[in-house]
Amino acid sequence: MLPASYFDGRSARVHVVDLSIVADELIIKGADLERRIPFATVRIDERLGQAPRRLRLPDGTFCEVRDLQGLDALLCLTSHRDGFVDRMQRRLPLALAALIACVALIAVGYEVVLPRAAELGARRLSPAVGKLLSIQTLQTLDGTILQPSKLSPERQGALMSALHKLILPGGGHPPATLLFRKSQQLGANAFTLPDGTIVLLDGLVDCVGDDQHVLAVLAHELGHAQGRHGLQLLLRTSAVGAFWSFYIGDISQLLAAAPAAIVQVRYSQDLERQADDYAATLLLRNDLSPGLLADDLQQLARMHPQRTRDTYLASHPPTDERMRHLRALASRPHT
Repeated sequence: MLPASYFDGRSARVHVVDLSIVADELIIKGADLERRIPFATVRIDERLGQAPRRLRLPDGTFCEVRDLQGLDALLCLTSHRDGFVDRMQRRLPLALAALIACVALIAVGYEVVLPRAAELGARRLSPAVGKLLSIQTLQTLDGTILQPSKLSPERQGALMSALHKLILPGGGHPPATLLFRKSQQLGANAFTLPDGTIVLLDGLVDCVGDDQHVLAVLAHELGHAQGRHGLQLLLRTSAVGAFWSFYIGDISQLLAAAPAAIVQVRYSQDLERQADDYAATLLLRNDLSPGLLADDLQQLARMHPQRTRDTYLASHPPTDERMRHLRALASRPHT
């Protein structure tokens, strides 16, 4: 006999009963009840540590057993066998292996699957979505983080003209819009909006110096625009919003996340390398040296050795490897 508590499903009363197995039937016997149930119709909850287990009967009533070892002995008299998962989770080595596998799957999903999905999503999203995100971002940032540029109209016009005179690696000229702003919070910085618009801040223009060095920074930003990197990272940081954007068409979560994501963007080493390579190809196509971008990085690193938040470097990975790569590209013979 195995002591148990029986619940009839109609009241909160607990019936103290004994359980036994006779001829493939579960016998439930108490002071005021006796039931015989075909054991094949009884569902047994999984074992969770030392928590009581329940034997659920076909009519919705159940028995709760606290003596787990006694229940195991009773079940040995039947054809019952706990499920595979139930048995495996009681074995510490297998449970640890499952935990490690789960952590590994999460890591692979975050490092491999999510970036790949974001890349595909960024290329499949309608250009209208990128435009809407950019408008929303500028409306949020202008007058708060971003202020009107103090560069002269002549300097702005010269930089804009120089940008649009560049010849792209595949031919043609950059379609990107170039906006000028000033920001005390962001300082020496530049960033690309989801629709490819480049926002160039006064602090970066003042820091890197002449127009050719500014063009090198803009070439790098064109690399981000061409790869839609900003939109990729926005989708990654707003994965739930991205899901609804694709399957339901509701982009409200992306709109809400866009301003903060763009000004705090942290590109991965891989995306930075892609943008650097694109910039190098573009600069060489226009008889300019990739070393210009390396000089910019060096100048920014020299002026901001602590890589504080108010610098272009703060939103990019460490620069030493990038500078070496760019100078190596500059030193190669080109036809």
